[in-house]
Amino acid sequence: MEEEIKVLILEDVPLDAELIERELRKEGFDFTSHRVEREDEYRTEVEEWQPHIILADHSLPQFDGVSALHIAQEKSSHTPFIFVSGKIGEEFAVEMLKKGATDYVLKHNLSKLGYAVRRALSEAQEHLERKIAQEALLESEKKYRALFEKTKNPILVFTEDGTFTDFNQAALDFLETEPIQLLKHEIHHFLAQESDPVDMKDWSTGRIVELPLNINDELKILELTITPVELGESNIIFGTGRDLTKQKRMENALKVSEEKYRLLVENQTDMVVKFDPEGEVLFASPSYCEVLGRTEESILGSNFLPLVHQEDQKKTHRALEKLHRPPYVVFLEHRLLTMNGWRWIAWADKAIMDENDELEAFVGVGRDITERKLAEDRIMRSLKEKELLLREIHHRVKNNLQIISTLLSLQSSQIEDQEVIDLYRESQNRILSIALIHENLYQSEDLTNINFANYVQNLIDDLFHSYGVDPDKIRINMQIKDVKMGIETAIPGGLIINELISNTLKHAFPQGEGEIYLELSKKDDDKYLLIVQDNGNPFPHEFKFDDTDTLGMKLISSLVNQLDGNITLDKDNKEFKIEFEELKYKERI
Repeated sequence: MEEEIKVLILEDVPLDAELIERELRKEGFDFTSHRVEREDEYRTEVEEWQPHIILADHSLPQFDGVSALHIAQEKSSHTPFIFVSGKIGEEFAVEMLKKGATDYVLKHNLSKLGYAVRRALSEAQEHLERKIAQEALLESEKKYRALFEKTKNPILVFTEDGTFTDFNQAALDFLETEPIQLLKHEIHHFLAQESDPVDMKDWSTGRIVELPLNINDELKILELTITPVELGESNIIFGTGRDLTKQKRMENALKVSEEKYRLLVENQTDMVVKFDPEGEVLFASPSYCEVLGRTEESILGSNFLPLVHQEDQKKTHRALEKLHRPPYVVFLEHRLLTMNGWRWIAWADKAIMDENDELEAFVGVGRDITERKLAEDRIMRSLKEKELLLREIHHRVKNNLQIISTLLSLQSSQIEDQEVIDLYRESQNRILSIALIHENLYQSEDLTNINFANYVQNLIDDLFHSYGVDPDKIRINMQIKDVKMGIETAIPGGLIINELISNTLKHAFPQGEGEIYLELSKKDDDKYLLIVQDNGNPFPHEFKFDDTDTLGMKLISSLVNQLDGNITLDKDNKEFKIEFEELKYKERI
């Protein structure tokens, strides 16, 4: 069923309008009509009702058809306009048709009206469709041109021989040229010399090609999607490009890097293995395969944990657990079952994280350290043997010194002269001070240094016992920090303290009461400062420690020189100050 049409009739005679409507119904039109005869009515209907067709009389008392035609063309140029008049000359009709009227029908020949209306509506519809199509085409071309110009990818259009006919700004930027220059050249002009020649016939069916182009002495790679377009008897080639220069450079750099990595992994002696958190091997270097004596195919997918020595399983699992926590690096030494039996392998393992910072796998670099381990074991056994030997030597030296002290004690028991007895006792004390050092050494974990505070305390206890001193009456205030001292320095240092304390106990307290102050400290310049002071009887007025014939003072001076030190005496305060250095071990010849 045809769509109902809206017919605007410009007619001042109602009967004529009815005749027009009757003729339209007779021709089978489904329509609605409005009749007007004044200009204001006509304008309102054209603008607001928007009729599909206008049927106008030539002359009306208050209006005319020519003016109506002009208004219709101004307000609704696509609406068909047919003159239906009783008197209209042929010249006038031709003139109106030139000015835009669709047709004319005489009132006395209304039988032609149906055909004229149907033809007018059909032409109007075709015109409207053609206009819509043109507008769509213009819009499409506008969008195409915008896409063509604004896209960041190069777009090239050229003939079948490769001559450029059109291009966008991205293409000009890529080729680094100007439009006038590009129109003078073919695509072959830009091809790099080392590239294969381009056969344009191969592009006739469409394809994707990679073109190495020489652009101002720089190699660029353009990926071109070829689309042939038929235009009558000739064709054009439409190419959408993509700049692959950076991508190709990255790919080449990656290939070089992978080749270096492959050469590094395949030719180094260290083992490289990649495994997942469960221990399943994902990658194994040739050196790893060689050590295990297995093929890469048999290793991949297997678990390395069963190959670890039973005694090393726990520490291996602990190391793998540490890899789950920052800094995701662990160093491990364990025994691995290889084609040559159990071998010690030192591993540096690191966790690999994915783009979401989730644990993906582990990579381990290992080295066979079996020979080093065996050497270390031999060295440790040798050290233990030497340690035992050294302890035995210290023990025997101490025992021999004690035998000498005992012999002196037995010898002195047969002597009645007290001065001689005292000389024997002093010699015993000196020998025991040396023996005490050897005793401390073989009982200590450190065979090269002794805890000097403990040594001095034991030495003073022995001296108090030797001289029969009551420690409650003669008190000693000892201030020695945690000083570790080698045997080279401890023996002369101990003898100096032995002499100073012995002299104090013999001469300073005739009443059997007093106090001794003893301090040993290490100074900032790595020198030691020894202070010995007492509150007993003062020194004789004529006493000079550097000008005396007593054995004790001569021995102190000699020992201070042995320690590269110096000694001062404050006679009023009865204070000895001795500054000395730690002696370094000198190899004996």
